[in-house]
Amino acid sequence: MARINKLVDHEDYISYLAMIDQLEKKRYFCKHGFEHGLNVARITYAYILEQGVMVISKEAVYAAAFLHDIGRWVEYQTGEDHAEASARLALPLLKACEFNSEEIDLILRGIREHRQHSAENLSLLGKALVLADDWARNCRNCLAQDQCYKFNHAMRQIMY
Repeated sequence: MARINKLVDHEDYISYLAMIDQLEKKRYFCKHGFEHGLNVARITYAYILEQGVMVISKEAVYAAAFLHDIGRWVEYQTGEDHAEASARLALPLLKACEFNSEEIDLILRGIREHRQHSAENLSLLGKALVLADDWARNCRNCLAQDQCYKFNHAMRQIMY
């Protein structure tokens, strides 16, 4: 996982998380920092393993999970969809961390798909990120359920 360690230590990645943290300081709902990325990574990887089709490396899964929300600060400032902004910001980071072009294409597609809950033909990584992004949240015990646009009663279940 040397490339993942290089990624999370990269000055741009750290800077993006710092901007997100600053912009979410007063956010009542779930935040999008390192802990969220790590939770999404672990759940995404477990989900893919459970599918019995390991065509994606662990490093690619973790990279996609850590990078899927790095464009949140762009969305907060400009309104641009954070999935697209995240993919754009992820590209130079993935290259700097020596992911190959096939891995990069797979990771960027997953990042772009991570908000497409009802879309058909999602990649395995995209579908896993969609599910893990929700499952990584403690919606069951959240005090903001009534105000949250994302919350639905199925989220009270451990897995749905």
